[in-house]
Amino acid sequence: MTVRLSDFFAWILSASLMASVLVVLILVVKGLLRDKLKPRWGYLLWLLVILRLVLPWTPESSFSMYNIFHLFGEKNHFAAANETAITPAVKPAIEGVIPAPMPHTSQDALAAIQSDPTIKEPALPLKVASIIWLVGTVAFLGFMFRTNLRFAKKIKGEQSISDPDITALFERCKEEMNPRRSRRITLIQTNRIPSPTLFGLFKPKLLLPDIALKTLSEAQLRYVFLHELSHVRRKDIALNGTMNLLLALHWFNPLLWYAYHKMRVDQELACDALALSRMTPEESKEYALTIIKLLELFAKPIHLAGAASILGNKKELKRRLLMITSPVKNSYKWSLVGVAVLLLIGGAALTDANSKEKHKEVTTQIADAAIENLTTVWADALKTRDGKPRYDMMSAKAKEKFVQEQVNRSGQDWNYNIGVSSPWVIDYRSKVSGMNAVITYVTQTSEPAYYKTVESVTFVKKKGELVVDDYQTLLEGELIPTNTKISKTDYERMSNIIIAVNKGELPVSALKDAGPLLKREGRLVDLSISVREQYMKGPDYQLISKDEFTKMSDIVTEVNAGNLPAEALKDAELLLERSPNMITPETRAKYLAFK
Repeated sequence: MTVRLSDFFAWILSASLMASVLVVLILVVKGLLRDKLKPRWGYLLWLLVILRLVLPWTPESSFSMYNIFHLFGEKNHFAAANETAITPAVKPAIEGVIPAPMPHTSQDALAAIQSDPTIKEPALPLKVASIIWLVGTVAFLGFMFRTNLRFAKKIKGEQSISDPDITALFERCKEEMNPRRSRRITLIQTNRIPSPTLFGLFKPKLLLPDIALKTLSEAQLRYVFLHELSHVRRKDIALNGTMNLLLALHWFNPLLWYAYHKMRVDQELACDALALSRMTPEESKEYALTIIKLLELFAKPIHLAGAASILGNKKELKRRLLMITSPVKNSYKWSLVGVAVLLLIGGAALTDANSKEKHKEVTTQIADAAIENLTTVWADALKTRDGKPRYDMMSAKAKEKFVQEQVNRSGQDWNYNIGVSSPWVIDYRSKVSGMNAVITYVTQTSEPAYYKTVESVTFVKKKGELVVDDYQTLLEGELIPTNTKISKTDYERMSNIIIAVNKGELPVSALKDAGPLLKREGRLVDLSISVREQYMKGPDYQLISKDEFTKMSDIVTEVNAGNLPAEALKDAELLLERSPNMITPETRAKYLAFK
């Protein structure tokens, strides 16, 4: 049983994206603080990127900066496998997505994923991308290990430096830094490197080319030793190796490569600062001159995962020299700033989005979906007049109520028949609110006449299942007025108003009471030209543009064809006021009941 490559690659993509957000945040903070942040704290910020990439799990927090990104709140397969299920008491006719029960271990979660038929195979582009990623990762790792192993073999036979003055100086420098951490380091003289270099994780070696031993003074050698021993004290070789391994996994992310470059720059600054702490203020200038001399003497340092060098990046030389030669001001205050920045960014970046509210929302959505499905079963039972599905989803209390109703209806030989033969249900709509549902039915008789009935259903959760605990009829048999004809009395009343306005006996505003007649298609001609112009400009009449007419006509057509629900007619009301016969009485009944 193994995790699919595409699933692991998807996790890599997610981690890479989150780390990229962190990199941007670090760059912004460092840009705002500029050189006010001490080198040590500027370097430690990059360790947060390593932790973000390494940690497979981080605690959730409302303080997490990822709360603002919905992308990171999306559920992956593992999260889906751990979702708590709400199971309906009966299987709905329309299937909802019901999550699997919560597994007890990660192995159970993985088994649930692999056995879940609802989880689709990853898309072909993701499969191809994961294979390309794997090839790139293997190639990068192969190149990195091969390069480091070849270099280790080259220097394996090199002799240790035996000059007593140099070895004594080196021992004094080790004592200054930390004897416990630096006692295993050996001095090696070799011409296989272009500049003084520290190499090796478990048995570190300080490699010095011949020209360095011949050219540098004792004081300058001390500066080199202190700097390289700073790398050992700060465990930079291990961190560089870890970052290279992570880059092998995230080789496709240029932002992480840039972050690694900036991390190495800040690493050299931090080592400069640590080395300077072992010197007198007067020696800082000589230390800077030593770095300049090394840059003049030697080529750029080798780039290996297991190596570190005092030279660093020539492009960052100006920044290094400014840090070295500038006196430290307000160091205590800026140390507190560094601690605060590290804690704030760490707290925001090394935590995941708080899923409590999201889980609550998802659980609510799942419950709503389950209740909607059960409500559909409940309503369909009345439509088919078969009460058995209703009975099966009831609690004991509701079943007792149902049986009593059936006994009152049919006697002791009751059955599951519900409803009446006329009027019969032709359509319904339901609305779920929490654990309650309200169902609006439209019923029809053979005349035809149309009626509205409203029923409420209350759900509860018992033993992990949703059941109906109570139900009642809120409204029964309310006649829906589908007749759009104007009665003779209203017709005469409105006609008299129109005549009086035309004669000037009533103001134009009186036509408001004749609106139902005037809005009918072709009835505006009953008004005189001057009255018609005033009426059409007033608030009681609304013109329909050609585009609006086309749009509303299309809506009516789609509703009549059954492609849109009757409620969609709310956007065509103006047209229906003018031409009420564009829809059937049944459609009008549904619209009036459901709108």
